[in-house]
Amino acid sequence: MAWGMANSELRFEINLLSDLTVVTKDGEYLGTWDTDESDAFYEFTPDGATEPLICDVFMGYFCKAIANWHARSADVP
Repeated sequence: MAWGMANSELRFEINLLSDLTVVTKDGEYLGTWDTDESDAFYEFTPDGATEPLICDVFMGYFCKAIANWHARSADVP
């Protein structure tokens, strides 16, 4: 169980939860998400960061960018 949800409820590779957390399908916490002051852009701030790293206007592209970032981060020793 991750973040109060059964893993079967984490349907997508990247899940944007209602408490503004970003969690993988496996329940790994990656950081937080929100929208900018205009509510036009989704923003992702990785765990431990103070500023958003990824932003996009489309949720699907936003989630894919987070997935790509996570895959690259996992490859770094």
